[in-house]
Amino acid sequence: MKKLLVCLIVFINIIFNSSYADTLDDYTLDDFACSYYEEIITQIDSLIEQEMYEEAESELEKLYNSSCKTLDVTKKYIFVLNKLQKVNEAYQIAEANELLDSDIGLLIQAEKNIPIKDYTQARSVYDNILIKTPYDKFAQMGLTHSYISEGSELKALQELKRLPQTNDIQYLKAKAYYNLELFEDAYKILKTLPQTDEVLELENEIKRKRAYQFVSGYELYVQKLNEEYKMDANKILFSNSCYEKNLQVYFDYILFIYTSGVLQSQGPEPLNDVTNEIRLGTQGRLNEKIALRADIGVKAFQQYGAMLLTDTWVKYYVNDAFNVKLGFHRNNTEQSFLSAVGVNIDGRFTGQVADNNLYLDMTYRLPKRSYVFTKGGIGAKDGYNMPSDLYWEGMLGIGKLLRYDLTKPYLQKVSLDLVSYQSGYEFNLQNLYDKQGLLYGGFFSPKWYSDNTVNMNFAGKIKNTNFSYGFGAFAGWQFALSPDQSLFIYGASVDGKYRLNDHISFELQYRYYKYANITRNQFLFDLVISLFKKEGQLAKK
Repeated sequence: MKKLLVCLIVFINIIFNSSYADTLDDYTLDDFACSYYEEIITQIDSLIEQEMYEEAESELEKLYNSSCKTLDVTKKYIFVLNKLQKVNEAYQIAEANELLDSDIGLLIQAEKNIPIKDYTQARSVYDNILIKTPYDKFAQMGLTHSYISEGSELKALQELKRLPQTNDIQYLKAKAYYNLELFEDAYKILKTLPQTDEVLELENEIKRKRAYQFVSGYELYVQKLNEEYKMDANKILFSNSCYEKNLQVYFDYILFIYTSGVLQSQGPEPLNDVTNEIRLGTQGRLNEKIALRADIGVKAFQQYGAMLLTDTWVKYYVNDAFNVKLGFHRNNTEQSFLSAVGVNIDGRFTGQVADNNLYLDMTYRLPKRSYVFTKGGIGAKDGYNMPSDLYWEGMLGIGKLLRYDLTKPYLQKVSLDLVSYQSGYEFNLQNLYDKQGLLYGGFFSPKWYSDNTVNMNFAGKIKNTNFSYGFGAFAGWQFALSPDQSLFIYGASVDGKYRLNDHISFELQYRYYKYANITRNQFLFDLVISLFKKEGQLAKK
């Protein structure tokens, strides 16, 4: 009789193997089989309650691939895979069983869309002390990854708001807000949750990002070109910043030491000018849709004059894929000593050119980790005893993330960009002469300029260490009319960052540029100190 019963159970299981049911009662099994199933489920529930997810996964996998697969088993299996951070596998199972619109399916979609990113501080210290050029290749390549968000936080937040507000859902919302740099919103949610390891870890990361930071930076900038155009610079930065809710407030002091080439009418020695810059501003995300930066500064020159500065913009996120940025930038033009600082020509102070630029910047994420970015701007460069030079500029780039996998031990990101930059000026003020015909360097301002390059960027981190690094390179061709040029251009950059602990990190970078008859070398160093107290102790399992 017992053998007959077993045969009957096997026969019924074969018939209903492809069917789907909420409970085993739908399989019309007898009490013997049902009790066996219930014992396994009870054991699995106990493992889940004890957070022994690996053991629970093993048992659920057996059930899922057996004739005892039920809707309840499938949902538990998806839940456990998610807890083990096997989000892609959980997503595939949810999709195969048409559960993406269920609570657990929406949870997995949100989890898949908002992995915690390898966060790059919104306000890069490097960008504050870099030599300004019409289009800085390495600054652009460094921004590539900010154009691409592997997660879709805005979409995920919409989905999460549809779900019952459990602890898991609330934690996912906190992760999304963290990725959006809405740190205050994320922190408020986390404080309402049980203080598990993952919650405490994210709380401490938010505290580190929002902490008071002191940054000491140094940059050496050396050019090899004609003496009349030559300008080298040493820059020393002292920056203070902290967060007020979601906005970072900063106060910077930068000391510049500009050095000229040997200008014939100025004497046999290079000129030096010690310049002081102070800047006060704020930057951050106001809400899910809008981010901004607003600052004001002044640059006071040793020999003559002072200049008001600003780098102010507003960015609107239409959705996760598309954003628009409107900004205004004003700073001195650092192409030659005359344009950056100014000199006396025929007894009149000349130069010290202010670059005023109004621009619109748009980026759009395409399928398969591709993206486009474009920028258009108009501006005017004004200097002492020089005509105001109106100009326009435009840039169009298309790129692709060839690799983006933060689980890899050494190389996590590889990107490739094709970029075309165009600009044109009303007047060509590159060459300025005195009455004796002696030449002074103005600034590069052709009637038309075209710069077309291929850019590659690599970024990685040594696994189980706090050392990250990157390498970038570009190559292409530039064309110009008045003056006429057609030349090959190239450059390379390497950088490294070592995080000694949660409070201290070091950053190094070297950049090399070869444009026409100009060779530029930049060396940068930053020491970053963050002062904050950790949030509790990690929970013990």
